[in-house]
Amino acid sequence: MDSIGITIRRLRRWRGLTLDQLAGLAGISKGYLSKIENEVKPVDRRSTLVAIAGALRVSLVDITGDGLEIRDPQADAAIPAIRDALLSTDLDGATPPVGDLAELQSETQLLAALRQANQDAEVGTRLPDLLLSLHTHVNKPEALRALVTATHTTTLLTKGLGAFELAWIAADRGYDAAKKLGEPAWIALAEFARTQALSGLGAHKRAGKLAERALDTVPADAYDVRGALTLTTGYTESVLGGDSGAALEEAAGLARQVEAGNRNFLLFTPANVVLWRISVALEKGEHAEAAALAASVDPAELTIDSRRTTFLIEYARALYGIRRPDEEVVSLLLQAEKLGRIRTHKNPFAREIISTMLASARKEAVARNVRGMASRMGLLKSA
Repeated sequence: MDSIGITIRRLRRWRGLTLDQLAGLAGISKGYLSKIENEVKPVDRRSTLVAIAGALRVSLVDITGDGLEIRDPQADAAIPAIRDALLSTDLDGATPPVGDLAELQSETQLLAALRQANQDAEVGTRLPDLLLSLHTHVNKPEALRALVTATHTTTLLTKGLGAFELAWIAADRGYDAAKKLGEPAWIALAEFARTQALSGLGAHKRAGKLAERALDTVPADAYDVRGALTLTTGYTESVLGGDSGAALEEAAGLARQVEAGNRNFLLFTPANVVLWRISVALEKGEHAEAAALAASVDPAELTIDSRRTTFLIEYARALYGIRRPDEEVVSLLLQAEKLGRIRTHKNPFAREIISTMLASARKEAVARNVRGMASRMGLLKSA
């Protein structure tokens, strides 16, 4: 699998554009674009990726890739069955009930927790049957609530596996279930899942609009859902070049009012708000601030492996941006890989750092680790 820089160069030539032309269309300098294409400097902002994709008239996925070579074979094998479960069902309630609803509710909660623990293969194997069975109980409110949670889990799992369009289908099905249920808090929760699917597709402006719309209707006491949506508006603003400060401050205040931080599997806690602040600082190119924020976080407070994995990747990005020693950056990425192999291998910024380090790492121990990770990411060409 090619690095992002090589992919951009290939797509630019395919479009018949010069460096000057693409740089102008994307709003970046020719020198920076040249360094990206030659793997001298990594792309370190999502807004840059979005701008380049727009200038090339391709999707974000065309640049970042779907990671076919690096996905977990067992988890990936579940994608067709998940697709079939979503496309062969509806919410009309005409199919006779299958399975005990109480057991299906328990399974829904378990799979959501397993996904947060980076157990993608196990979740992928069990999701299709759960989705099929829950759709046969949709005349009951508790089944619709479970379906909102199950489709949220499906959205995040398939997004993580690179099946971005399927993630949107899952999120949209969850939104339909929430609308049928008619409870504002659940409708807002389902809307949050749709924003996550849209972000995977690079549709950040649309994601922000959906989050803002949901904030107008979410109950005032649904602090976790309101907080997650507020963080979404802040992050999308940063990607689009806007001011995210007010949204982040509001989210921090809401987090202090949440007693059960992982309610609805959102992990809306003060520590997680700081993690979003780190991501926003990185999007603004403020690597020193991101590094300082990361240093203030106790990873144990994030409580779940999926969030700890993201934290380690973001911390590595921050240290790389302030030119800390390569061994410190690689150490964080190796820790992230140990916690969440697929999540780390799929992350475009982690891949960019490793691609750039391949040509520059001088210490043998560091170079060896970089080559090893590059190989596991599918970045090394076979002879």
